Amino acid sequence: MTRVQMNAFRQRMVKASERLARQLATSIVEGEIEEGARLPHESEMLNQLKVSRATLREALRLLEVWGLVVIRTGPGGGPTVRRPSSGELAEHLGLMLQFQQLTLQDVSDARLALEPMMARLAAERITPEEIADLRDSVEVMKRSYDDPAQFWAQNQRFHSAVAEAGDSRVISMIVDAVKFIADGASSGVHYERAELEDVVRAHTKIIDLLEAGDAEGAASSMHRHLDVGRRFIARNQPATLRSPLRWPD
Repeated sequence: MTRVQMNAFRQRMVKASERLARQLATSIVEGEIEEGARLPHESEMLNQLKVSRATLREALRLLEVWGLVVIRTGPGGGPTVRRPSSGELAEHLGLMLQFQQLTLQDVSDARLALEPMMARLAAERITPEEIADLRDSVEVMKRSYDDPAQFWAQNQRFHSAVAEAGDSRVISMIVDAVKFIADGASSGVHYERAELEDVVRAHTKIIDLLEAGDAEGAASSMHRHLDVGRRFIARNQPATLRSPLRWPD
């Protein structure tokens, strides 16, 4: 009879440094330690927290990795509290997608599920100021057919703005995390003027539906817009859809 090793069922023990880091992180997140505040000197923290120097230093390194402190060296240095931005989450998640060897096809699948949902929410919640911002992005795109960098920057601006207007911060941050390869341009896909004009028309239609409060129409048009883009890549550069994602230049 095979003997089962009970330690196979034992949960991972949380290290003292990780437990301390979580406690300090909670204090930062809940505002007990304000952004910009400098944490006490190491000797004072050791006395207050009753932990070893190794545990404290490892906990601070974890907080630095999590983006909750900046550790400066030299006179007047030490750990200073900060709050990470949603853009940093986007960068980290984007990098994780690359490390997982995911493809443009994988990201396209996610966007086809998420962005129509955000367009539906945006139609119910969008403000006149947000509509104006979206229309401005389209006007800049119209002036940027010969400036690909500006054109695709405005494309990202449009998709981020729709996600933000949906007022679902979790989904919005995920959309931001994948939008840098949303159009395929950063993966080497080439677009002619006609395709760029189609993008502008699609954006304009989505904005009109958002302004009209047509949730289902906005969601349907967003899905159609993304699907047309994916089919264009599949037709013209199919290998790009299957290639691992690249970190954008």
